[in-house]
Amino acid sequence: MNQGKEWEEYQIRVSKILSEFGFATKVEEVIEGARGRHEIDVTARIRYAGIDQLWVVECKKWKRPVPKERVLAFSSIVDDVGADRGLIFAEGGFQAGAVHASRNSSITLTNLTDFVSNSANELSSIKVSDLIRRITGLENKFHSIWDLDAAEQNRVNSRYVGPKSFGLKQPIAVMACLGMLKDSLEAASFDRWPVPYRPLDQAEDYSNGLIDVKNWDGLLFVAEKTLETCDRIYDHMTGDGNSHIRLQGLQPPELTNLLAAIRKIPSD
Repeated sequence: MNQGKEWEEYQIRVSKILSEFGFATKVEEVIEGARGRHEIDVTARIRYAGIDQLWVVECKKWKRPVPKERVLAFSSIVDDVGADRGLIFAEGGFQAGAVHASRNSSITLTNLTDFVSNSANELSSIKVSDLIRRITGLENKFHSIWDLDAAEQNRVNSRYVGPKSFGLKQPIAVMACLGMLKDSLEAASFDRWPVPYRPLDQAEDYSNGLIDVKNWDGLLFVAEKTLETCDRIYDHMTGDGNSHIRLQGLQPPELTNLLAAIRKIPSD
C-alpha cells in the first residue's frame, strides 16, 4: 500500500470514529480563517449541552514522532479558524517538545486507541464549556442585585436563603462557591485531579467543608445540581412567593442525599 493511500485511509478511520461519537464529520474541508484559507484533514461538528462545537483534526500517519513545530503550526490554524478544540492523531507518537507545547492549550495529542479510551474526557470538555457559561451568567445575575435601588435591594436581600459569609446572610457566599466551582471545572479540563468542591451548605466551614472530587461523573453531577440550587436561590430572592424557606428546600434531593452519604464516611 502506498503512503498516500495509507494517509487517506487514516483520515477516513479518524472521521469514522468521531462520527460514531455523534459528530458530523468532513474529510479535507476548506475553512476560511481570519488570516487565510485552510484545508483541514477532518472537521467534526456537534451540538452538545446547548453549545455548537467545531473540532479540527490533523492526521499524521507517520512512523516518526510529531515534532513541536508541527503542533505550534497547527495551534495557529486552530486559533485562526476559531475552532473549539484541535486534535492531532498520530500513530508514531509525539516528541517531548510537542507534548510540552500542547499543555494548557486546546490541542489534544492522541492516537486511534487512546482517543477511544479517553473519549469521555474529551466530550466532558464540551459540558464544562456549558457549565462555565452558566456560572458566569449566574455571577452576573447576583452582581446585578447591587444595581437595584436601595428599597428593592433590601427586599431582595431579605429573601436570601443561601449560605452565610462571615456570619452575614448575603449572596457573596454563593458567588464564592460559584468561583471555586469554575476553578475546579477548569482544573479538571487540564486533568488536575482531584479537584475541590465546596457544598453550599458548608460555604462557611473553611476548615473541613471541602470535598475532593476525583472523576468527571462526580464533578459534572455536583456542578449541575449546585447550579440548579443557585438558580433557585436567585429566583427566590427576586420573586414574591413564600419567604419562609430554607436552603435545603431549594437544593435538589439527589445532591442532598449524596452529600449526606459522603459525610457519613469517616476520613482516613
